[in-house]
Parts: sequence; structure tokens; C-alpha cells
Amino acid sequence: MPKLRVMYVQPIEVDAEQYEQLISKKSRIGRLIGTFDKNDFKVEWLQQFNKLHRDLSNYKSIYGNQDSKVSNELLKQDLTQKQFLVNGQHDISEYLDLDNTTYELVFDQRFFNFVLVVELHFDIPDGQLETLLSTELIEGGVDFYNTLRNLLVKEHDDSSLSEWGNAVRLTVCKQIQAISHISLRSSTRPLAYIGNNSGNITFFVDESPQNKAVKQQFLSCNAIAERVKGNNTTIIDNDCVHYAFFSRFHTIITKDIGRYYRFAPIQHHIQSTWYYVSFYSRVLDKLNSHILANNTKKTLSSKRNVIDEYINKIELLRMNNENFKLAIESDNEDVYQKIESKWNVESSLEHAKTYVSFFKDYLERAYARKAEQSNKRQNQILFTISCIQILGLISIWSDYLGLNKIEQFINSTGIHQGSSVDTVLQINTWLPIGLIGVLVLLIMLAYVNKE
Repeated sequence: MPKLRVMYVQPIEVDAEQYEQLISKKSRIGRLIGTFDKNDFKVEWLQQFNKLHRDLSNYKSIYGNQDSKVSNELLKQDLTQKQFLVNGQHDISEYLDLDNTTYELVFDQRFFNFVLVVELHFDIPDGQLETLLSTELIEGGVDFYNTLRNLLVKEHDDSSLSEWGNAVRLTVCKQIQAISHISLRSSTRPLAYIGNNSGNITFFVDESPQNKAVKQQFLSCNAIAERVKGNNTTIIDNDCVHYAFFSRFHTIITKDIGRYYRFAPIQHHIQSTWYYVSFYSRVLDKLNSHILANNTKKTLSSKRNVIDEYINKIELLRMNNENFKLAIESDNEDVYQKIESKWNVESSLEHAKTYVSFFKDYLERAYARKAEQSNKRQNQILFTISCIQILGLISIWSDYLGLNKIEQFINSTGIHQGSSVDTVLQINTWLPIGLIGVLVLLIMLAYVNKE
């Protein structure tokens, strides 16, 4: 009776605008650091990886012992429903291992990102295996691999999930909303959600690859289940393990439990890293569009700080990728590099680094131009104010210090005694004329500088 582990890796998307708030407000991150350190993972490979690489692993389990998860009994009921009958006729609910089936909400505080890791366990009798893995589908039937995928992954907006899958999605997204300390606004989309077509699924088959019949049945079913045909990369193929990396599904056949502990982290890491890179690329594209639509000095100033956070995140992602490759030792060359070359993860990281650095330079130049334009406007405003002040002085002089009034004032008060009346009158005549000349000169200088 082959035992089967089915591992889903589903990155949980965070709304781009609200993500800026999360990474820019350090108090939110500070409140979460250390909060989940005492929580233990229930998925075996996560337990093992954290024990062996505690100095490397930043994975935190959101669920503690006191937290209740969605009951596996609901999943068992879902598998009896018509839409989840393999090939439209085979009920696999009785093969579900309720005790070992579980899920984890994995939190990486460095990136403030979350990944849903689900692991379904099945014990399938030998006599039923060929029937369940048959590639001869009846009309309207769904193969074994896609039947399990449809439990948790939505292909389109109108695709239906299992009640268990919907409940798991709802609880983990609410959990993220609660610990993020961001109030949910009715006018915006939720902080966390799982997008369509999101999920990479690996089948760990507890069987020797020397059993050619079982091996071929799983590989044929995997191939027929793929949307893109002929996209299989054989990572390892020997008497101990067969590692087939397709597109949406992957099949690993081995009796060596140690291979599960070695390969599951790689499957998780490659999917998570690929998602992080694509996520930051989308966020930067949205940020770019926002700045093009509203490139005010205030907007540019605020986004300069945000872009620094993205530079830090991408550098952390690159460093995390290098550290992970050191941790998996020989599996880096034997496994990881073959998968990476297929998904172009490292070249995408380099592209993201280049893009974010260029974007920062662009923001700095745009901000400098806006600041220069702002200074010019301020100088023009000051110049205009100065001209108005000079005109005001001339007007005051004309209204209150007219020559006739001055002369009458001097004669009536006797101030002319011991002084030259003509000198005073000349000063009051030529001073306004001089001010007008200064005003004309300033206007000419401003015109010349503008040219």
C-alpha cells in the first residue's frame, strides 16, 4: 500500500498599497518579532528544516498549540462530493490519512510575506492505484492530480473549491489581517488573498522507483494533468529516487524518507523565491504607474523612502537565496540549479535588483528636477513681491510726499531754517525716479537670466 504525501505551496498575496504601510511602519514589524518563536510546525519537513538550520531559517509558524484549524473531517466529506470524484467516479475519501493531513501558515518576518503549506496524506491500496492514476478519462472526468489540485487552487474566478479549502483560505487570510494591525477598509480589497492559479503541488510517493509499473503510472498521470505538455525535466533518475519536475505538478518517487526532508524545502524555497521576485516586480510596476500619474514633489519625496525598503528586501532575498544554497550542500548542484535554470530565478533576482536601482536613480533625478522647479517658482514669487514693494514705495511717496505738500509742510513748520529747501525737494523728486529705474533694471536682469 503506497503512502502518498501531496504538498501544496501557496504564496499569499498582500495588497500592494497596504504592503507599503506594513514595511514602512517599523512598529508593526517590531510587534511581531519573537511573537511566534515558540510555535511548532506540524508539517514534518518544516520541523526538520528548522531544527537543522535554525540560524538560517526565518520561517515562523503562525499557529500555536492553542489555535484550532479547520477540521480534516470536512475535507473527507468534500472528497465524497461528485466534483471531487477522480475521473468522475472514484471516491478517495476512505484513503485520506486524517491524523497526518495538516496545513501551516508560514510567516517570514524579513519580507512580511506569508505562505500556506498544505500536506495531504493518503494510503492507497495497490489494487486501486492503477485505476486512480488512469489517463483514459471519461467525458467530464478529472484526473487524480487535478482532482486534488481543485480542492485548494482556483483556476478561474468562477471555479469552485472544496468547503475545506475555502475555510482554510478564509481563516489564514483573517489571521494575517489580525496580526498585521491594519484596519480593513470597505473600499479596498482585503489585505491578504490567494490569487487564481496559485499553487505548486508536489507528490511524494513512498515507493521504490525500481517498481517500473507504479513509477510509469504516476509520471503518466502527472504528464496528462499538465496544461503545458512536454514540459518535464528529470532532475534525478536512479534506483533510489526519481525526481520529475514538470510545471504545476511534480512527482518524487522514493522509499528513502531522507529525500523527502531534503527535497521538500527545495520545492518550497524555489516556489516562494519565484513568487517574491514576481511580487516585487508587480509592486514596482504599480509604483511606477502611480508616480507617472502623480509626479508631484510630495509624492516623489514619500516614494523615495519606500523604494529604499524595496532595495533592502531584494538584497535580503538575494542573500537568503545564496544562504539556502549553502545549506542544501550537494543538492544545490544536483537539484536546485536544474530547477533554477528552468524557472530563471537567479536571473530574475538580478533583473529585480537592476530595476529597483534604476528606479531609485530615476526618483532621485525626478525629485531634484521638481526641487529645482520649485526653487525657480519661489525666486519668481520673491521677485514679484520685491517689484510690488518697490511700486508700493513709489505710490506712498507720490501720495504722501508730493512736492507741493512737502513745500507747504516745510514753510508752515519753519523746518527750512538752517537747511536747503531745494535739496529736500530734489531728494523727494529724484528718489521715486531712482526707484522706478531700479525696478526697470531688475525686470531687464530677470529677462536676461531667463534667456
